[in-house]
Amino acid sequence: MTTTKQQTIEEKATRTVQKLQRDRIATFRINALTRNGRDELMTIFTSIFTEFGLNPGLMFNLYSAVVEIIFNAIKANAKHVIFKSEVRQKLVRQKFDNIDELLHIIFREEVLRDFMSRHIMPDKLKRCVNTVLQIAEKKRTGKADKLTRADLQQLAEFNQLLRKESAYVHLTLALTDDSIVITVVNDIPILAKDMARIEQSRTTHKRLFDEGRSTDYFGPEYLDQTESAGFGIAMADEIYYEMGLNPLEHFSITASGSSTRAVMRFPRARLSL
Repeated sequence: MTTTKQQTIEEKATRTVQKLQRDRIATFRINALTRNGRDELMTIFTSIFTEFGLNPGLMFNLYSAVVEIIFNAIKANAKHVIFKSEVRQKLVRQKFDNIDELLHIIFREEVLRDFMSRHIMPDKLKRCVNTVLQIAEKKRTGKADKLTRADLQQLAEFNQLLRKESAYVHLTLALTDDSIVITVVNDIPILAKDMARIEQSRTTHKRLFDEGRSTDYFGPEYLDQTESAGFGIAMADEIYYEMGLNPLEHFSITASGSSTRAVMRFPRARLSL
């Protein structure tokens, strides 16, 4: 990393700390979490832990949990825009009129969204999401020479979908007298079946923790389940268990008609030196 880049990252971290001191809240809009973005986030967290007298031994775990949730939100946005594109193509093939109006109705109503999701192969959707995110990462990390013209066209079409849907991720850091509150919001609603899988995943993880074997959740017996139901969320939950906290009480995931919100609360007393 060049000196200029490092200075820019450190200046951003300083501004974030100053904003937290003044306003007790700082918000960022994210459309990707690049290597530079992860460096920025790590520097911001390091500065916060230093400035507010928090235990540096817990900093990396907290940072890792937040990165997992941001990645989940980015993947969810990608899944949403690709899913919507697939639904549009189905409506076109079936020669419906007023397709834009139909799409608006379908994606406004949870029941209709979930109904349409049954007609899109989940494996195909997952494959498309993983492929386009891998292409985007290669381009961002200077490996564009390894991409084909078809790869670049696929990425351009995907980015156009993101812009059209205004599918962004918002990270908010807030301080209260008692807690540090970290909120990750993605501007799309989660499918009910995906939310149900996440809730089931977290319940299973909690049961294993109560039995004194929470880390078993990451073994072969549960691997397939976690891959399809929030492996990153399970890793974030594990951070709470390591801190002696119940994640189901301090970490919530909720959905409205237009967004999905993950809120992580950490008692300052548990984070302090």
